[in-house]
Amino acid sequence: MKAALTGRAWRTPLGSGIDEVVDRLLAGERAAQPNARFDARSYACTLAATIAAPPAPSRHARFLRRMGLYAVEVAAEAMRDAGVAGGDRVGLFFGYGGLRAHWDDLMPAFEHQRADGHGAWERGLALLHPFWILQHLSNNAHAIAAQELGARGEGATYGGANAGAQALAGAIRALAAGAVDVALVVGYDSLVEPETLVELAARGSAVSNALAAPYDMAAQGFVPGEAAAALVLQGSGTARAFIQALDGADGEKGEPQPALFGRLVGAIARPGDAVDGCGLALPSFDAAERRVVADITGVDAPLCCIMSAMGQIGAATSVVQAIALAELLQRQCMPPLAGLREAAPGPLRPILRAEATTHRSAIGLSASAPGLAGIVRVELP
Repeated sequence: MKAALTGRAWRTPLGSGIDEVVDRLLAGERAAQPNARFDARSYACTLAATIAAPPAPSRHARFLRRMGLYAVEVAAEAMRDAGVAGGDRVGLFFGYGGLRAHWDDLMPAFEHQRADGHGAWERGLALLHPFWILQHLSNNAHAIAAQELGARGEGATYGGANAGAQALAGAIRALAAGAVDVALVVGYDSLVEPETLVELAARGSAVSNALAAPYDMAAQGFVPGEAAAALVLQGSGTARAFIQALDGADGEKGEPQPALFGRLVGAIARPGDAVDGCGLALPSFDAAERRVVADITGVDAPLCCIMSAMGQIGAATSVVQAIALAELLQRQCMPPLAGLREAAPGPLRPILRAEATTHRSAIGLSASAPGLAGIVRVELP
């Protein structure tokens, strides 16, 4: 089933306004810079693509960390953009990167502890926020957004690096089954925190020294990023675009194998679709991705990469791709692959500078460990 996209909002490393971000994508800008969240000079990856503007002041800051506050903000904005209100038939579908123990909370609380636990409170546990465990719940932002917006219909919270694709697919299935009339889909994640940077370095996924674009001959890893995005889907109504989505996993410890992409792309992609690639900037993965996709879209399909501009944004990826691709297709213009200097050989045609397009559909791909993948297809009415 295709669902109608009727409202959208986001917070990204390229800005918070829809037009602002799309203009910067078309200009070929790249958000990578020294990590602005904390001093990362001792980490293997010192670069990051971060959201510049802080969340608006909120009474929910007692329970939500920074990314959760962004998620509630964009959820409300997307509802306003769609012109819909809450109710019993409004479902809420959240995609979140997953439950993580945040080191900036834990390290001060545990660095002076003793093995026998003596004086644990005085030695640091007293430093933990009284709502610390509540702040770590993966469905916190979902629950608060549902209460704030009066979204009382069916819904779910999904976890993992492809949780945005899961949330989109779940929302579309709920609309198709008649379980809800309106589905609000939110994806949010940050890969720029200490605990994620250490993991990315251990996997060899994040760039360490020279910065190069995905699908470039010099590619050697991606830039960690962060984003929160929301869109409203309906079964009918005036649509900005129509959305399809699928998610999948193959059990790999690292990035998924090409066969998983072949299954997902084969299920919903069509010949002639433009392509927004995963952008992992891992040469062997990039090459395999291009071959599998080209078997469906055709070898000359244009290839862009929103994640080259924004950095890898985890669970927010598919939601951001759906919004961005809808806007780009409406403008009849595709963005350059930000930072690309020397394109690696292979099928699909990397876009070197912003170009006019007559494409009316595009697919966006995402992938991460452990063996997770997602695809979203966007088609103009």
